[in-house]
Amino acid sequence: MSRTDTTAMLSELVEKRLRNQTAFWASEVNFDRGTPDERRVDYVGFKPWNINGEPVPASVEKGCFGFYEVKSCMADFTSGNGLTFYGDQNYLICTKGLCADLVMGKMVPERVNAILTPDSTGSKLIPDYVQSYNDMSYRRRPASEILWVMVKANGKRTN
Repeated sequence: MSRTDTTAMLSELVEKRLRNQTAFWASEVNFDRGTPDERRVDYVGFKPWNINGEPVPASVEKGCFGFYEVKSCMADFTSGNGLTFYGDQNYLICTKGLCADLVMGKMVPERVNAILTPDSTGSKLIPDYVQSYNDMSYRRRPASEILWVMVKANGKRTN
């Protein structure tokens, strides 16, 4: 499978996961646009915090932002592009082979909670390597900023 085909397959699985597990998501989300610190994230998902199934005003700030970076091969991973993990939960999406290489080479970025890879049927993403089981958030930006850049990117509502 080519690098382009692998990226497309992994991206489809991320989008499927986001449609099933988040209320709102966007792809190719840019942070700090127009500055030397500009970064792009492949996918950002948002799940509001609910009490008894209903969103409350605190839903936005207490909600969970998931950041997903898709890497099709080692050259993609080491390219210097797209390892931006600003979320409450941060996921690296790759093939099982690349996951094994990253784990064995101790190359998993510090802020990655888990590496997700396709299951044996190729129909969904599953945790292949979990680096953090705690609830510590890596988010340092306000929810309003993250939601704003998601809307500017191409926000999609799944519910």
